[in-house]
Amino acid sequence: MNRRRKTELECLQCGKHFFVYPSHFKRGNARFCSTSCAVRYRNLQANPAKRPEARVRISRNHADVSGCRNPMYGRRGPAAPGYIDGRNAIAGDPWRKLALLHKPPVCEVCGRRVSGRNMHVHHKDKDRNNNDVSNLQIVCVRCHNLVLHPRERDAFGRFIGGDAVCQERIG
Repeated sequence: MNRRRKTELECLQCGKHFFVYPSHFKRGNARFCSTSCAVRYRNLQANPAKRPEARVRISRNHADVSGCRNPMYGRRGPAAPGYIDGRNAIAGDPWRKLALLHKPPVCEVCGRRVSGRNMHVHHKDKDRNNNDVSNLQIVCVRCHNLVLHPRERDAFGRFIGGDAVCQERIG
């Protein structure tokens, strides 16, 4: 490496000497020996919360709510403010949450117990905007695909009939 073309500078954070090209120095990019020194310097100098006078002002204005002093510490389930009928614990679409809250996890077509990805929620009137509990039906994947949404298959098992969306994807 040819060090004659580079200029020697001192890092503003750690005081270590390092070499930079004159073009970097002219652009103002040559103040630190490394990225970590630049970040450390920025956090100490440019971050107002790190300055002693600002920390005193912040501590006067804000209560310490770290750990067990936090009013939300350990609050889960019904004690948590985001708890609405247990819906936060259920993943998925709003109709899935409603159905699982009000109905047992049993397929309403074949009577098998279902859970996780094997459990689908079917809209009886096929309108996803109608999320009334009486319109929702908990079903297993098999019943959902074979009984409630039957489609024709060819000799290889591929779908040949069904809704227009499937036809567009195939063709």
